[in-house]
Amino acid sequence: MAKISVTLDDDPARGETSAKFREMAEALPSVSKAKSGALRDAPRVQLAFSNVPKPIKDAFDREAARLGIAKKELLYSCLRLGGIPIPEQDEIDGRRR
Repeated sequence: MAKISVTLDDDPARGETSAKFREMAEALPSVSKAKSGALRDAPRVQLAFSNVPKPIKDAFDREAARLGIAKKELLYSCLRLGGIPIPEQDEIDGRRR
């Protein structure tokens, strides 16, 4: 069986064809993936509130348990409701870097 060899290297003798093929095959950039990727790869820092009244903390814990989500996810949900554009948890989860 005959083998066919195709080379897409830029060869001045062959013209601009291979460069055009490469340009057409390149993936288009995704703004949403760039944002979530930037958040996923961002350095992690601690966020803490000092001296929150115990009934408020208990209510927060109960609500997270009632919804079956982690406290961090509940915080993100509250921030989203406040108008801060935070992507969904699975898009920014640092464990999936």
